[in-house]
Amino acid sequence: MQADTDTRSLRLLVVEDEAIIAMLVEDALTMAGHLVVGVAESASEALAIAARETIDLALCDVRLAENDSGLTVARELSARGVPCLYVSGNCPTAADHPLIIGCVGKPFATAALSRAVEAAYRIAAGERDVEVPKSMHVFARE
Repeated sequence: MQADTDTRSLRLLVVEDEAIIAMLVEDALTMAGHLVVGVAESASEALAIAARETIDLALCDVRLAENDSGLTVARELSARGVPCLYVSGNCPTAADHPLIIGCVGKPFATAALSRAVEAAYRIAAGERDVEVPKSMHVFARE
């Protein structure tokens, strides 16, 4: 992760199997000044991108095509030190790794998504009292 959390230009991975939503997410994050290093439709594609790119935060849908699970992707990525934020119509209520920060429910406002990404990154970096958008649920920290 970047040392300077005031720098908002993050390297992001988007894990989303619906092309229209992936494009919307990528456009919103790019417009906010972030770099989307990859868009993956499957678990194997997401993990392959993560193996070759430096990623500050991954945004994962929970349900992916071909019975792939965004929960599994987030678990694998967080085990590799990549913080994750779910973006899903099926938000889980908890996570089994401290780097899985929370969830933004679909549908979402693009401005709120950008704020959620920044908040998730700051929380993963250990900051306290981070303001999160109302559309973002943060999982309890231990």
